[in-house]
Amino acid sequence: MHAADVDFSLLPEVMAEVQEHLPELERDLHHLVQTPDSAELLASAFRHMHTIKGDFGYCRATPIIEFIHHLEGVLQSMRNRVFQCSALVAEALIQSMDQVSTMMESLAQTRQFDAKPRGALTGLIQQLAQAQNQQEADQAARYILLAEHDVNLGEAGQGDSAVPLPSAESVARALALGELLSDALGVRFPRWRGRAARQRELILELNQQYLHPSHADALIIAVYWHDVGLLAGPDSFMHNPPAPKTAAWPAYAEHPERAATWLLAVSPDCTEAAQIIRQHHQWVSGAGIPAAVYKTSLHQGALMLGCADLMFDRVAGLQGEDYQRGVLRTLFDVSAGFETRFDAALISAFESIVHGFAARAGAAASEQSGSVFHQSR
Repeated sequence: MHAADVDFSLLPEVMAEVQEHLPELERDLHHLVQTPDSAELLASAFRHMHTIKGDFGYCRATPIIEFIHHLEGVLQSMRNRVFQCSALVAEALIQSMDQVSTMMESLAQTRQFDAKPRGALTGLIQQLAQAQNQQEADQAARYILLAEHDVNLGEAGQGDSAVPLPSAESVARALALGELLSDALGVRFPRWRGRAARQRELILELNQQYLHPSHADALIIAVYWHDVGLLAGPDSFMHNPPAPKTAAWPAYAEHPERAATWLLAVSPDCTEAAQIIRQHHQWVSGAGIPAAVYKTSLHQGALMLGCADLMFDRVAGLQGEDYQRGVLRTLFDVSAGFETRFDAALISAFESIVHGFAARAGAAASEQSGSVFHQSR
């Protein structure tokens, strides 16, 4: 719809009415966090939201009406008792209503609807409205809050061209050789046996929860290949990696580029996996091992792979409850990396899966240990 269809003579009256209902809606949502079973508060919040939508309908501001309609769907799901108004859900709704204020003020000042893309944010609000339980609702709310603090409102690929997908034959070739090289790392450094399988499981779970998922094939290839460049270095690089600014650091820092170069020699079209490999030791803050060849921002797959590396450092050689504690210890390390090593989307994704992953992986590690014990007898 065009702004020419708006009845601007009614807009000041509509804005005054909306400004009365917005603080009442926010008050209801805050109170619902404390008493989520209150049918009266839910009805009041829904009434304020519906009235605001109707006010914009009165002056025919259709894009704003459509945006509010999606938020109304979230309240309807709460009225249907699918999930409750948790602190995350309430804050997601409140900050989304801030977008309504922004759109309203822009319309009044410029007599045009603002051009800011909100497609990704709207999609996340729809996911929240369609959540089937509290866990799904809270996770969707987390993503809404992350999008609200993104200058692009969660829109992916702003100004970036799409990465072409490699051929099936190229993927199969990269995976087959990558598994062999990963196994070779385990032979040379026994502590790393089974490392790739655990990292693959973790990174695929993270990818399912990440705000903008990566191609699974690129992630799996990167898991197998990311450290094979260490095969060209001395054993000390694996047993005791050198610290930055030491004499051995420059040689150690070459291993991501070496691995990516080897991969591209085998499968030249696996360019996304190569970027993940090259950047997997690079931090959001720019520290670590930067990949100067890329002018674009840090690939989200590189962050996930860095998280998988950090986790394995905490759990290598552990079993059972010790393994679970090691995974949960990683949670603190990842969270402490905010604005330094990892981005907020990675932290949110890891927080959402870490407890279930720790329980499953710890049990599996115990079973494997028991199996080895019985075989040895």
